[in-house]
Amino acid sequence: MPSLLALTLATTVLLAGCATGDEPGAAPAGPDTPAATSPGATGTPATSPSPSDPPPATAPTRTPRDHKTGALGPRARAQSVDAHLLAADRMPAVGDGPWTIASTAPEDPSAAEAVGACQKTALGTIGAMSSVRRTFTGPHGITATQVVAVFPDSRSAWRAHGVLAAWRDDCEQRLDFPRAVVGPLQQVRVHAGTGDSYRAAYGRKARGGMRAAGLGILRTGSYLTVVEITAGPGAYPDDWDPARVAVRRISRTF
Repeated sequence: MPSLLALTLATTVLLAGCATGDEPGAAPAGPDTPAATSPGATGTPATSPSPSDPPPATAPTRTPRDHKTGALGPRARAQSVDAHLLAADRMPAVGDGPWTIASTAPEDPSAAEAVGACQKTALGTIGAMSSVRRTFTGPHGITATQVVAVFPDSRSAWRAHGVLAAWRDDCEQRLDFPRAVVGPLQQVRVHAGTGDSYRAAYGRKARGGMRAAGLGILRTGSYLTVVEITAGPGAYPDDWDPARVAVRRISRTF
C-alpha cells in the first residue's frame, strides 16, 4: 500500500510540471489554445489599442534639406534711350571749334524729320516705338544730328536697318539737286552691334551751294541709331569720316 501511494504521488507531481508551459522546448499551443499573451505579461491576453490610445512611436521622418542656390545678381537696369546720345565733347570734332548741343527732345513720329538727304521718313514710321533726337552746331555752319530709336524687338530693328540701306541705294536718283553723289555703304567695326556708314554730297553746282555729309547707322539689339554730320564745301574731311568715328563712339554706350 505505501509503495502504491508513493507511485501515485510521483505521477501527479510530474504531470503538474509539464502543464506549466514554461519548460524550454515545450510544444506550441494547438488551435484551441487561448489568445497569445503580450510579451512580459504571462497569462494576460493582448488587446488592440483603442482610438484614444497614442499611436505607437515610429522613427522620425527625415525631410530633404533645401538645397542652397547661388544668390541672384542684380537685374540689369533697362537703359533709357537718352543714354545712347553722344555728349558734345564726344561728337567727333570737325573744324577748329567745339560742338554745342542745340536741342534734345523725344521725336513725334508725325512731325519728325528724316535724318540726312537719303532717309525718306522718320524712324517712327518704320516701326520705332519711341525715339529721341539731339542736334549739334559747330563752327562755320557745321551741323550734326543723332536719333536713337527703340523697336519692339531685335528683328524689327533689323528690318528697319535694311530699309535705311535700301533708301541709300536709290538716293542719287531721288535727290532733287542739280548734283548728288552718294558713296557706297561700308561696314564700321564697332564695340557692340552692327555699324554702317556712307558719304554723300549734294546741292547746287555754284560755289558754296554744296553740302558734304557723312551718315552712320548702328543697330544693337532692339536699338537703332542714325547720326549725320554735314559741312560746307571743303570743310568736311577728305582723309577720314567723322560719321564713322561717331558710330564707334555710340556703340560704346551699349
